Amino acid sequence: MHLLRRSTGRASVVSSPNLPALRERFRMLSILVLCCLQLGAYAVGQEDTTFREISRIETLDETLQDPDFDASAESAVKEHGSINIESGFPPASSVEAHMGQQQVHGGPRSQRELQQFKLQDQAIDTSFTNRHEPLHRFQEESAHSRAISRTLLQDSFGEADALLQFKAEIESYTDNALDGWTTGNRSTYCSWTRVICDDELHVISLNFSGLKLNGTLGPSLSKLEYLVDLDLSHNVLLSELPVEWGRLQRLQTMNVHDNFLFGGVPAEYGNMSSLRVLYIGEQGEFFNGFIPEELGLLSELEVLALGTLFNFDSKQEYYPNRSNKMRGPIPKSIANCTKLWYLDFSGNSLLTGPIPREYGQLVNLEYLSFEQNNFTGSIPSELGNLTNIKFLHLRKNALEREFPVELASLSELEFLNVGNNFLTGSFLTVESTSWSRLEKLFIDRNNFRGGFPRAVTAMTAMTALTEFYMFNNEFTGGLPENLGQLANLLEFEFSSNQLGGELPDSLNNCTQLFLLGATSNNLTGTLDPLRNLSLLGRLNVANNNLNGTLDPLRNHSLLVSLNARNNMLTGTLEPLRNLSLLDSLFADNNMLTGTLDPLRNLSLLDSLYAANNNLNGTLEPLRNLSLLVYLNARNNNLTGTLEPLRNLSLLVHLNARNNNLTGTLDPLRNLSLLDYLHAANNNLNGTLDPLRNLSLLDYLDVANNNLNGTLDPLRNLSLLDFLDAANNNLNGTLEPLRNLSLFLLIDVENNNLTGTLDPLRNLSLLSYLDAANNNLNGTLDPLRNLSLLVFLDAENNNLTGTLEPLRNLSLLQDLLAGKNNLTGTLEPLRTLSLLVNLYVANNRLTGTLEPLRNLSRLRTLYASNNRLTGTLEPDFISDFITFLLLNDNDFRGPIPAELGKLPSLLLLFLHNNGLSEPIPTSLADLKNIYEINLSNNFLTGGIPLELGRLQYMRYLNLHSNNLTGTIPASLANCSSLRNIRLSNNKLTGNVTQIDFLQLRSLESFSVNGNQLGGEFPVSVYNCTNLKLLDLSSNEFSGELPDNYEYSQPVMRELRVLKLSSNEFGGRLPGWIWKLPELQVLDLSHNSFAGVWPTNLSGLEGFSRLEASPDDAGGGSSVSNRVLPVRVEVEGRKLLEQISIEAKGSRLELEYVLETLFSIDLSYNQLSGGLPYALGELRGLTYLNLTHNNFSGEIPQVFEDLLRLQSLDLSANYFTGKIPAVLSRPSLSYLNLSYNFLEGEIPTANAFSTRYDISSFKPGNDQLCGAPLEITCAAQDSNAIGSSASLGAPSFELLDGTFWRAFEIGIPIGVVIVIGVVIGTLRTMPCARHWLLRTQDFARHSKDGRYGVFNEPT
Repeated sequence: MHLLRRSTGRASVVSSPNLPALRERFRMLSILVLCCLQLGAYAVGQEDTTFREISRIETLDETLQDPDFDASAESAVKEHGSINIESGFPPASSVEAHMGQQQVHGGPRSQRELQQFKLQDQAIDTSFTNRHEPLHRFQEESAHSRAISRTLLQDSFGEADALLQFKAEIESYTDNALDGWTTGNRSTYCSWTRVICDDELHVISLNFSGLKLNGTLGPSLSKLEYLVDLDLSHNVLLSELPVEWGRLQRLQTMNVHDNFLFGGVPAEYGNMSSLRVLYIGEQGEFFNGFIPEELGLLSELEVLALGTLFNFDSKQEYYPNRSNKMRGPIPKSIANCTKLWYLDFSGNSLLTGPIPREYGQLVNLEYLSFEQNNFTGSIPSELGNLTNIKFLHLRKNALEREFPVELASLSELEFLNVGNNFLTGSFLTVESTSWSRLEKLFIDRNNFRGGFPRAVTAMTAMTALTEFYMFNNEFTGGLPENLGQLANLLEFEFSSNQLGGELPDSLNNCTQLFLLGATSNNLTGTLDPLRNLSLLGRLNVANNNLNGTLDPLRNHSLLVSLNARNNMLTGTLEPLRNLSLLDSLFADNNMLTGTLDPLRNLSLLDSLYAANNNLNGTLEPLRNLSLLVYLNARNNNLTGTLEPLRNLSLLVHLNARNNNLTGTLDPLRNLSLLDYLHAANNNLNGTLDPLRNLSLLDYLDVANNNLNGTLDPLRNLSLLDFLDAANNNLNGTLEPLRNLSLFLLIDVENNNLTGTLDPLRNLSLLSYLDAANNNLNGTLDPLRNLSLLVFLDAENNNLTGTLEPLRNLSLLQDLLAGKNNLTGTLEPLRTLSLLVNLYVANNRLTGTLEPLRNLSRLRTLYASNNRLTGTLEPDFISDFITFLLLNDNDFRGPIPAELGKLPSLLLLFLHNNGLSEPIPTSLADLKNIYEINLSNNFLTGGIPLELGRLQYMRYLNLHSNNLTGTIPASLANCSSLRNIRLSNNKLTGNVTQIDFLQLRSLESFSVNGNQLGGEFPVSVYNCTNLKLLDLSSNEFSGELPDNYEYSQPVMRELRVLKLSSNEFGGRLPGWIWKLPELQVLDLSHNSFAGVWPTNLSGLEGFSRLEASPDDAGGGSSVSNRVLPVRVEVEGRKLLEQISIEAKGSRLELEYVLETLFSIDLSYNQLSGGLPYALGELRGLTYLNLTHNNFSGEIPQVFEDLLRLQSLDLSANYFTGKIPAVLSRPSLSYLNLSYNFLEGEIPTANAFSTRYDISSFKPGNDQLCGAPLEITCAAQDSNAIGSSASLGAPSFELLDGTFWRAFEIGIPIGVVIVIGVVIGTLRTMPCARHWLLRTQDFARHSKDGRYGVFNEPT
């Protein structure tokens, strides 16, 4: 089909035999002869001679008007040669002669110049030329003949003037194309460059394509009323389309494509009644008018191209940068242009409204494009009437509803694109279509749902399909098993759907497949169905659940790009070893193992992403990958150094964080193109000096290494905008950063930096600054003008001064300045309305919270450990507060009930203040509360029953107040509770009413220091996660249950059990010795009786020797900024405050280290010998057995207790010698007093000098040697007078009267009394307990003496 189908016949001159016409004919022939002569003169350079001949002919012409014409005509004919009167044209030989002369002399109308009239710019214009072939053949033949025709002598020069006026509007052009257009030769305008005239010397064609015409368009060309073709494409015309051109009623082709026109299409162009082609594409955003309804009057119109480019064959992949921006709806009237076969509105973006259903009348359409606009509504079903349509493009609009099934009958369709709309429903509900010729199908980026479109692989399958794009929809189910019948498929993209199952085996039949995109689905199985796709060049299967190995890709030698990230692939990279064309590999986030060695010879590789796998080995295989630009190997187990990267000179992006790389940064010294370096979380050492000359570096993250030195190497990296060097050993100051003005982020926390913040003063783009945990000093004043600062962390330094410099940092959202020496008030923060997180704890701030009144976005307020005062006014606190930590200040008054109206509150810390009055019941409205800590105040009243409604509360800490009443049973409803600490109050009642069965998550229960009584709460056995149980210092009584209902091990996680200072009695239950995690056992100050069991193997924790003894005295390493008093486990460290009796005093511990193992059974009535199983408790640190009835010798098992630091066996009945094993240096405290030990005190390891006499005395009268004053020799001589006669203890009496009476006369009575006493003590331990128990005396005696023993000093 041709663009123009018009007749190319030329007009002829008809001769007449009658004589009256002879005069006029002869006159015309004379003029024709003059034309030939003049053209010949130009060719041979004989203009003067020829013009003399012309003068003679002009004279002849004058005579033709004379009545004597006949006689004169004969002589004129003889003089100028014979003329064929019948034909009206010069002889052919004459024409050929003139043509030959022109070609020989290279005249202006040579064959080469004539070729310039052809349309030759780009493929887009070639298609026009092909469509215009008959017309152009006619034009070229006519121009060829007219080139030797004639000049105007007496006709009007109007058309020449119009052309000259057009030229005047043009400012510049290329190739000297219009230089010959001058007034001096306007008589030859038909021979001007790019001009074609018809036989009547009327301009019919102008082709200025590709001349880079620069200028404007005026009405001049409207005077060329015979103009048929106008081509102004590919120029730089900056103008509106002239309205006057609407007069060109003979115009058939108008092409102004690719200029800079503005405005729109004039409505007057509807008058161009002959117009067949209108092409106005690629003008730019200022060609933004409406499409006039009058275009519907162009009944001859065949091509209307108002879009981006001419793309008839649909093979064009080029999309220009400039497109029109025509707007408004498209006219329905265009449906009247029924001869249209090409209609294009693409790329305007602003065309709106629905697609007119009337366009279904354009049955001759072969090409229809609405691409990249804003058309709405549905796709008209009437488009199903376009039976000749080959190309239908609807991409990137706002079309919705379902795809019309009527389009399934378009049997000529070769290209269909409905991508990037809002179409819904199932695509093609029909079983089959007439699309047997369809080559390209694009339905991507819609909302299609349901299964894979059945019509694609039906019996009448689209076997011609080469490209099928269906990505970004909601298709579900699996891929059809018969997918392989699409044997011509070259590109198949179905990414970002919800397709599942395995890849069908039939996919192996698509042997022509070059591109397969399957990313972001739910695919499972392996890559085996791709094994035979040897032409595959691009494979994207990322973000699925694929497993297996990469082995099916082993023979894909044409593979260029492989993306298999975010799957569960295993195995190694070995199958990729021979894929020599591979230039990009994305295999991150899998489970790949092995080394990088298979990549050694992939010399074209420029992108390698292997992050988040289990790769090991070194970077050595990458040494020769000289084209590598992007390398991401983070989160693996890579070792070795960076040395193999030294010569990768094209490397731009390097991410090797979270590996085990060692060595220095020196191999990066010459990577001059590097702009991104992320090497955090390795073991790199050395300095930053190798980075000194990496002038393109803009991102640097070397955090969490062992780097040292200063920041000086960064001084000249002027493009650097991101620096994270946190957690290293860097020193020096921030001075090298002073002039790096592009900085957006600086993180240098946890180093040894010194100096002030002054070098940051002029970094005006800085939005994130973290300099925490250094040794910086000075004030915050250098930050005063950093108006873009959003995040500031300067905590844990030595900063001084006030918060005043922050007053105007209006964008600040996070302020962390805790642990400094800041003073002043919170007043400068009053206007920081965007502040979200405020951390100023551990300073010396004063004043009230009133300046925070208007900080409505505040989520975190951490102002603990300051000197803030006043009351907690509710309007000082944001309604959206999440973390409220005001502990350790001097706030007074009641807790405001309005705190219960903070719906987002998670942490409430008000402990260690001076708050008073009852706890408000409104706190029960904090539905999301995580922790409440009100301890160490002066709160009164009871614990509100309503707190039982707090389902998400994990920590409740109310200790050290003046709370009264009972513990509410409703707390059992707080099923998330982990920690309950109610100690040191005045609570009464018992705890058996609490149903611990509901508190399955409970880890700590502490009620010590109250007035609670009753029996042991048996239901606590159900708390299988319990780690601490403290009922000490109350009035609990009875025996600890040990029945078979709990025969299985209970509380297996328990690490601290404190039942001291109660009234428990009876034998110790067996479950206590079966607590595998127990570390602290305190049963002191009760009335437990019986013997120590011989099997202690259940105390597994005491047998571990995992950590060094040094850990026992370590401090807290908790990194959280919020460290509440709660039970938590960090490693095996138990973060809970406890107190124990050890080393002769009370030890208050902030937490329980894993190496702390203590047993305190003191002040009970336990008896018998110490079991040899005690030696199995190898981790035992403190052992206190004072004031019991233990007897026998001290066993040698202490030889195995290598970690024992404190041993108290005083006030028992131990006999025999002191074992030499107790002389171990690690034993720092020993008390053996009030026993019956004898013999020499050991001297090894300075034992006799490490302890003073109080470790052995009173009691033990038979001991001798240092530090006692009695030598062992003297002891032997006085053995007969030992106070241990009669087998009884030798006591030091209160005075000597008793023994003087014994000596002077009543020995028999004394013997009887002593015998009775000894017998009583031996047979009734409770009597001895009454006599010797010091607990009651300690509570009531003021004279420092208890029992019959002197209190040790």
